[in-house]
Amino acid sequence: MFQTTIKSPFLINGGIGLHSGQKTNLAFHPAPANHGIVFHRTDKDVFLPANYRFVRPSTLCTLLIKDDVEIQTIEHLLSVCNGMGIDNLLIEIKSEEVPIFDGSGFIFYEKFNQVGVKELEQPKKAIKITDTVYYEKNDIVIYATEANQSNFTFSIDFEHKQIGAQEFSFLLNERNYIEQIVRAKTFCMEKDIPKLKEMGLIKGGSKENAIILADDGHFENIEVMTWLNEPNLHKILDQVGDFFLADNMRIIGNIYSHKSGHATHFEFIRYLMEECSDKYKIVNLV
Repeated sequence: MFQTTIKSPFLINGGIGLHSGQKTNLAFHPAPANHGIVFHRTDKDVFLPANYRFVRPSTLCTLLIKDDVEIQTIEHLLSVCNGMGIDNLLIEIKSEEVPIFDGSGFIFYEKFNQVGVKELEQPKKAIKITDTVYYEKNDIVIYATEANQSNFTFSIDFEHKQIGAQEFSFLLNERNYIEQIVRAKTFCMEKDIPKLKEMGLIKGGSKENAIILADDGHFENIEVMTWLNEPNLHKILDQVGDFFLADNMRIIGNIYSHKSGHATHFEFIRYLMEECSDKYKIVNLV
């Protein structure tokens, strides 16, 4: 298999940041092999690689920072890149946040699919787990074991009668990603909304781009949902994006997660890449 990029440049206009509320546009450009996924804050003229080395821990989104310049909420876009196997992109943006659109990754998939993906001349690389990597923090657990494919199992446990404790397993390939994951919208608890607003967050949030888990144990806006287990599926969407911060390489292995989120995804990837070099190897995909 060979590395890929998009066939031609394109724009996505009219987006709004989930937390900042800022209107913003995105310009996507093809990039050469070994370039990786890189953001260009054109208003600051700073290039930010979508790489764990530039991540600042955040519980509500994935945030890059370089030279005191930030880009946040990159996880849905990165997820689609990983899900579709897109290795190299230059993304121009002139504000601090990637737009939320409908709260899923679907618009990115739709645009990438319309433009098309092309192969480059360098082999596609992946991180193959060769020994168990185990991470635990309080009641959060993430571990990866050896396998020949990318298998994700995600377990959640919410005090909400429509969700509760549940688990979903998913084999990461483009077809499965498009059919099972890419449309899964972000979500939040109704009781958390006032606090988030007091913190100056979710300025661009709405019932159209986030599933609201109502205080009475129901879905406030079930009409925007695709699946009843959509919150669990969205956690996988986020993780597929966050794990692509590992040098924009797909991880080959069985990955199990319980109650993890953006901050612990980042901590796991940093731990894997920097402290567990004897437990994985970089391979060319064939």
